[in-house]
Amino acid sequence: MAVKYSPGLNQSILPCRKKCKACGLYLNQLPLFDNYKQSQIFWLGLSAVQVDDVKTTKPLSPETASGSLISMIEKPYLQQLQFYKTNLVKCLPLKNEKIRYPIQNEMEKCFPNLELEINELKPTVIFLLGKQVSNFIAKKYSFELGALDKNFKYKSFLVDGITFIPIHHPSYIVIYKRKQIKKYISQVQTLFSLAIVKKFWKKKKIA
Repeated sequence: MAVKYSPGLNQSILPCRKKCKACGLYLNQLPLFDNYKQSQIFWLGLSAVQVDDVKTTKPLSPETASGSLISMIEKPYLQQLQFYKTNLVKCLPLKNEKIRYPIQNEMEKCFPNLELEINELKPTVIFLLGKQVSNFIAKKYSFELGALDKNFKYKSFLVDGITFIPIHHPSYIVIYKRKQIKKYISQVQTLFSLAIVKKFWKKKKIA
């Protein structure tokens, strides 16, 4: 499948990549970005992990436990859909040289970068990975969250033509629900149909 890059995408994201100093986390590590391409599906994690090379390492990399599980979920659909991985906080939160969760202010400061990605890459579906990401985005877009279903039958929320779906974080599944990985994968994959159908009708309308 040919990747379609939109004109000017790399130029417009440049301020975040190299000049963003809104919260100071860039001093720990510069932001991580996936290949900047229009994609039907976003995976939205919480914050970056520590890496050796920010230029070659992507968010939610297959080298991590979470990224490996996401890659397994994507694999059968790579010819049908394009995927983009990103984090709510692009840089690395540290405390005493150890990775920590980002604080509210850091998420607020980095949120405009996510808005830019959404506005330019125009996803159909955004998977919100874990409670912290889901809670933050729910407040931003004013939808009511409930508890995540233990059988992985997830609720979706439509906001301005984009479907937001809070799901269990892949790392939670790998650590605490390993025996249910196949079920988790299957249930998340069923939600890809939202993006596939919209892509089909968009093509049909253009034709």
